[in-house]
Amino acid sequence: MLRKKFVVLLLLIIIFVLNLPSASFADRKDLVLIVYSQTEEEQLKDVRILETLVGQFRDDYKIIEDADIGQENLNEFDYVIYLGAGRKALSESLLKTFNNYKGPFFAINHNAEQFKEKMPWLNINGEALVNQVEVPDNQSQNLTEERIVYDVTANGTAVSLVGNKVDGSGSVPLLLNSNNIYYFAGQNLYNPFEEYITQSLINFFGEEGKGITKYLRLEDVHPMVDPDQLREQAEFLKEKDIPYMVAVIPEYTNNGKTVHLVDSPKLVKTLKYMQNNGASIVLHGYKHQYRSSETGEGFEFWDAENDRPIYQPANEKAKQMSDFPTYAAYEAFVEEGEEYERSYMENAIESGIEELVAHDLYPVAFEAPHYAISQQGYKIVSEHFSSYVGQLQLTDLTWKGEFAPPYESRPEFVHGMTVYPETLGYIEEGDDKGIEKMQEKIEIKSKYNHSYLSAFYHPYLGLEGLKEVVENLNEVDGTWLDLKQRDNRVQVNDISIFTIDGEYQVEKPFLASDYERNLFIRKSLIWFIPVLLVGVTLVIFLIRKRKKKSISQVENAS
Repeated sequence: MLRKKFVVLLLLIIIFVLNLPSASFADRKDLVLIVYSQTEEEQLKDVRILETLVGQFRDDYKIIEDADIGQENLNEFDYVIYLGAGRKALSESLLKTFNNYKGPFFAINHNAEQFKEKMPWLNINGEALVNQVEVPDNQSQNLTEERIVYDVTANGTAVSLVGNKVDGSGSVPLLLNSNNIYYFAGQNLYNPFEEYITQSLINFFGEEGKGITKYLRLEDVHPMVDPDQLREQAEFLKEKDIPYMVAVIPEYTNNGKTVHLVDSPKLVKTLKYMQNNGASIVLHGYKHQYRSSETGEGFEFWDAENDRPIYQPANEKAKQMSDFPTYAAYEAFVEEGEEYERSYMENAIESGIEELVAHDLYPVAFEAPHYAISQQGYKIVSEHFSSYVGQLQLTDLTWKGEFAPPYESRPEFVHGMTVYPETLGYIEEGDDKGIEKMQEKIEIKSKYNHSYLSAFYHPYLGLEGLKEVVENLNEVDGTWLDLKQRDNRVQVNDISIFTIDGEYQVEKPFLASDYERNLFIRKSLIWFIPVLLVGVTLVIFLIRKRKKKSISQVENAS
């Protein structure tokens, strides 16, 4: 009888174990597939924007072009998103694959009229111009420019966004949902459409908004900045108990004049005070300059004159495609240029980190000057930093049209870095309405439950302007971002910097760079010379004293 009970118990255990989910399934995160259609290189911008929006929620998504759909089993994915970045006739195999997929599905922009089986409720009746958007709670937002959208009608769907037509003839639905099948009718994803898609992705992924996060960055702090003015602002932020960032440029250059942090000891002292009292240091390039412009004004990691990556030294005449006999010859030049760019950027990043660390200043993130940087540049930066601050350049076609997601994100094209977006801009010198413009942006973005309110401020504008910016941000309930409280990693040569729970962990040799060795010698000489003078003076004194004593003894003997 006992043996029979044992056998029954053993069978029950086996059945229970066999019915447990496998470890790989139990530990699996929700998988997202993004499929896009593209007909022109320019359309890659919308693809990058969508990546960044999805990256606010998932960092394990997969992105493919529509032609590669046959290589995927959609049943392996929990969510599928389709972006029609360009208009094109979709293949039967793609449409069939989408039709057979039963999970949550989100279609955006072009080509949705071809999803007749997937979205039978959707009718597209041409295009419309809209200049105002309304959401269900009767809030409305005027658009800064007219936008082209698809003029759609749909039965049996939930409409969460409506656009009002420019001609006053009525409105059109922009965002629709029917049984976890979504459609967005806008024809690009730029502001403010990215806000609306972000809000819809919260529902699409079955999540909740993460609330409002605020951050403030003091910008373009280089060796020629007034340390007293900077210290005054740092003391104010400490008094207000506001964590903040300070974007530091280690080298200042202008008209052949070069100044390093070692030449500005009072500024270094101020930066150490800031680091110890709420500030997180961001490396803002090495000299914020590529050709002949003054530090803080010029670009560093983008050839703005030719609107392309850094392919050549600044003193060389920029070669154009027309300078080459064949396209193959031009491609060979670009390949060499990319090698030059890597060497150039590596040197700048290494020099920047090494100079800061030599002064016991520890950068925890990177920001490209003017946010301009190539796609290879992001790869290079990611090899040294885990955190990136600011806005994103979307393609190598142009630096113009940079983009910031509403919330922090980890898009694939920045190679694992976390992007902490800047969403509010800055106060421009001489702009009497600068504070008012920023306040308008704050009012709009604070309406969303998944949003960054983040701005930067130039210290040379003075304390009063900073107080106004802080006052406006403090009027909104939200959490101030303390970047050093996040897990950050910085690595270059023998230097490693980590932040864990607000504490710095720094691993480095005693003298980690040529700059630090020269700094050590310079400091040693500063102390050595006075000590040497004191020593020489003491020796002379003792010699004279002994000589005087000898003379006195001789005189006494005589």
